[in-house]
Amino acid sequence: MRRLMSFALPALLTLSMLGGCTPAADSVSPAGDTVGEQLRVSGSGTCLPLIQILTDEYTSDSEFVFLPGLHSGGGIKGVANADLEIGAVSRSLSDDEAALGLEYTLLSSDGLVLATHSSVTIDGLSTEQVRDIYSGVYSNWSELGGPDLPITILDRNEDESAKIILRQYVLGPDLEITPKAVNLYYEPDMIEGLQSTAGSIGYFSLGYGLSQDVPVLYMKLDGISATVENIENGTYKVVRPLGVVTAEDASDEITAFLQWATSAEARDLMKSQGFAPAK
Repeated sequence: MRRLMSFALPALLTLSMLGGCTPAADSVSPAGDTVGEQLRVSGSGTCLPLIQILTDEYTSDSEFVFLPGLHSGGGIKGVANADLEIGAVSRSLSDDEAALGLEYTLLSSDGLVLATHSSVTIDGLSTEQVRDIYSGVYSNWSELGGPDLPITILDRNEDESAKIILRQYVLGPDLEITPKAVNLYYEPDMIEGLQSTAGSIGYFSLGYGLSQDVPVLYMKLDGISATVENIENGTYKVVRPLGVVTAEDASDEITAFLQWATSAEARDLMKSQGFAPAK
């Protein structure tokens, strides 16, 4: 498929009012000169890479235009307001969002992996140790059997899907995060911080990390590795749903794409890229 940079100023202005955006936009259409329906895609920055993987392999005359990433809520509002054809979502819909009458399609149960900079050199942590790190009990990796390096804690906002999942499965709802933690708004910032900051620890999408071969250390949690196999067999439980919302009266082209995106072929593709397909 050929890739094109595509910026539509009116659409971008509309979307920018729905939420913060990250600097990324491109469009994907099949090889050849025929371009059919233009399908605008935006929403969760965590889910967009998965949709890009799928659209890269999908054969169609339509053009998928990836607008600057919004959060899940922005993607949902964009579809509800007809500013988007496909909204990327990395969490469950709220009751108010579900009442908008949109169609939700679950694509992946993606692992949320705890990771460190390659300088850390230990391969796993217990849930209790992660809690103690994020609450500030530990300040140096040597206290946990690692190198003599200060621990730099990378964190996300409380309303981000990654932080919600980390609290649900690891931190607990009431753990007070140390004020020394560095709060990052976007997942790409988290990934960049983990790659560039010696002694850092953070968390992000397993599927993205594996599909992009991100050079960080993926931590075992309570002795369990974050892998597609362990997500599928239920032993690795720190997962979040990645899916899309579309209009109830979506076009035949969108319907066809979603049918393919949930097919056996697409599921195999997701697995090969590190995303556990939804059951």
